[in-house]
Formats: sequence, C-alpha cells, structure tokens
Amino acid sequence: MKLVVLSDNHTNYDFETPEGDVLIHCGDFTDTGKPKEMLWFKEYLKEQPHEHKLFIFGNHEKIGNEVRYWIDYLEDGTGAKCIHEVAYGIGHFNFFGSSYTPKFMNWGFMQDDETRERYWKNMIEGMDVLVTHGPPMGIRGKIEDGTEIGCQYLREFVDRVKPKYHFFGHNHAGAGIQNGDGTMFVNAAILTEDYKMSRGPVIIDI
Repeated sequence: MKLVVLSDNHTNYDFETPEGDVLIHCGDFTDTGKPKEMLWFKEYLKEQPHEHKLFIFGNHEKIGNEVRYWIDYLEDGTGAKCIHEVAYGIGHFNFFGSSYTPKFMNWGFMQDDETRERYWKNMIEGMDVLVTHGPPMGIRGKIEDGTEIGCQYLREFVDRVKPKYHFFGHNHAGAGIQNGDGTMFVNAAILTEDYKMSRGPVIIDI
C-alpha cells in the first residue's frame, strides 16, 4: 500500500501530488480557516484520484465549535474521510488521527498541559498509523531557533503504544523522516518556516 503524506501547505497548492493508494493530510491546509480556504481544500481533495483520502485539522483551522459542520462539508462529494478522533481501517492497517497541539497564542485545536496529559493517557491503543498535527516531544519538534514545540504527553503515548508509523507536521523546520524504537516518524510539512514551498508530499510504502 502506497501512502502519500503531506502537511502545512497553508492554501499553497503549487506542488505535485504523487499517485498512491492513500492520501493523508496532517492539517494546516488553510491560513485561518476561512470558508474560501476550506473551499480550496475541498476542491483539492475532490481532484485527487487516490482510493482513500484522509485528513485532520491543524491549529490554523480556526473553526471553533463548527468542527462537525466542516467535517461534513469537506467529506461531502470528495471521497475523503476526516480521522480527527476517529479510528479507521484500510486493509490490515488501523489509522487514527488527532488534531490537538500544545497551546500557542490564539490558534485552533490547542489544549493546555493538564488536558493533553489526560487526553493521551486515556487514548485508545492498537493503531498501526497515528496521524497528528503536531510532533511528539524530541522528534523533529525543534523550530529554527531551537525551541521545542513537540508534546511530551504525545511522546509518552507513542513510546508506550509504538505505532508502526507516526505522521505529523506543524513544525515546518523539522520536515523529514526519523526512525526510532519500532516507529517511523514522518514530519510531512511542505513549506519552510517563512512559508516558501520547499518539498513535496512524502511517499511511504507499507
């Protein structure tokens, strides 16, 4: 099964999307979650020929309490599936997604430390492929000035559960692949920290 993984295009669609079986977007497909930006992402999803198309939201999708509305909107007519807090099976592989990241200014899908600790300590287990918007602490989570923006409670969860694959973005400076203790970590952000296109989606064969 060929996975095509990307994150953080922020309304920039000036890239080629490779063919594959599963397209996965790890969030931040908009700048601020405006309706026209959601429409652009919907049109992008509709154009893609992949048999399975999965997505979650990022902190730039500032959609407040309208999450259900926008999930329905983006799924309708696109063949895509939002896996934010949803377990989803494709073949022999179980996928699960979560859009939450540590708090930073006034963005969307952010949780304080206490909430994230409780969230990941009580999360379901058994997924083969974990899709989050943000990185786990210590795994491709340092921005250009060296500040760590990864989540320590997500890291504890990953260390305990050991999914085969963990896909994320959020940190544009940390794009790349890293292997560790049974898990392949992929930061699939395609823009640099100054929002310039620097790479295409990542292809992973599983």
